[in-house]
Amino acid sequence: MSNAMHHRWLQSVEQDIQQEYTRLHEAARSDPQRAGHGGEGTWKRILGDWLPPQYEVATRKYIIPEESDGEVFETDLVVFQPSYPQALRVREEVMSSGVAAAFSVKLTLNREGIRDAFERAAKTQKGIKPRLGTPRREMVPPFPVGLLAHSHTWKSSGSAPSSNVYATCMEMDKLYATHPREILDFVCVADLGVWRTTRMPCVSPDIVRHMNPDKLENNEVGMAMTSIMQVDAGKSPTVAVLIANLYARLALADPTLRPLADGFHAIGDVAGSGGMPRFWELGAVFSPEVLLGLQVGTRRERYGDWNELYG
Repeated sequence: MSNAMHHRWLQSVEQDIQQEYTRLHEAARSDPQRAGHGGEGTWKRILGDWLPPQYEVATRKYIIPEESDGEVFETDLVVFQPSYPQALRVREEVMSSGVAAAFSVKLTLNREGIRDAFERAAKTQKGIKPRLGTPRREMVPPFPVGLLAHSHTWKSSGSAPSSNVYATCMEMDKLYATHPREILDFVCVADLGVWRTTRMPCVSPDIVRHMNPDKLENNEVGMAMTSIMQVDAGKSPTVAVLIANLYARLALADPTLRPLADGFHAIGDVAGSGGMPRFWELGAVFSPEVLLGLQVGTRRERYGDWNELYG
């Protein structure tokens, strides 16, 4: 298949995703009962139809924390790990190790909805015992936590909804996340755009000084960096951009997803733009063993455990 044909074929798939989302959302709007609980049914159907069949999606589950002081609360959508036993999927509680992704769902997003999602993401990840041994395991959470919304409240003339979403994300990131693992991974507003969190294990001192001169007065080892940025979707439909980014994230742990994730990546549906950096002391993010490894450096890979960027 030629590059042009490949591009057109993927664009047609993107249109299919968006059209299915639109149809399901309109059906939910005409039936208040189906639109209940924040419209989880529409997003459950979209994720269930466009992720591989082994990634089953369930609504309103309780993720069991691994830490004794972890909190238990209802999560709107949970995507199961393919290896999670069928007998356990029918229970209200889900082992955190059986979760591939988790999402809060809102019909109409506002500032409070973003705040709630960041708080839930931080609480969810705080309840999971840290995985050790590589930058990916120590900096990237075991599964992504996201926020899905059908629309937003910033509709009046002169409003800047994208800027409002971004500014609120930046504020809530600093308020709730005490480690890069605890940051909300995705925000998708179907009629507005997609935001995602990127994580860089080690940024050189020169780059840190250039971006924030106050951060490295006496530090010559570099820092970890995170950034929340809006995905540069071009002409791609918003919901399709979410699916492409979710494939890229799930492919970190599941090699079987990498061919399709690479296909989406080839047409630019996972690229990000903008975003102010947040810097982290390396010793506050990584174990001593990983710190030693970071002295050797990271690599330009897409799915390895020692990448220079995770997004």
